[in-house]
Amino acid sequence: MIDKKFALLKILPEGGAEGDEIPLGYGNIGSYKGQLIDIDGDGAGTTEDGHTIRDIRRRGKAKLMLRFDNLTTAEFSALMKAISRDKFQLTYFCGEFKTISAHAGDRNFELIKASGEKDGRWRLDVNFIEY
Repeated sequence: MIDKKFALLKILPEGGAEGDEIPLGYGNIGSYKGQLIDIDGDGAGTTEDGHTIRDIRRRGKAKLMLRFDNLTTAEFSALMKAISRDKFQLTYFCGEFKTISAHAGDRNFELIKASGEKDGRWRLDVNFIEY
């Protein structure tokens, strides 16, 4: 793992203490995409004359789409364990660092180098979705 002060992301399992976070940085993030979502209620839509009506219930909820490349077997295992929980704290960068409660969506993984249990290298694609 990388030094915590250089982390782009930090995952803290729900109920974890300071120092339990898993730092993830530039070296193993192959792709980092984000989306801020506004969630409309039932009253949203377009009128007959073309005016949009918004009924925003939640504004700016984050969805992060990440690909982690070249993870060691130990890094892959620790990351999968941390994101398998129903809820965890995620600190991410979006112009500034923000901490949210999140859960992991679909997790797609691939063994990209298999030269022994200790030397394996993994790729993981995952979406983190704010609660």
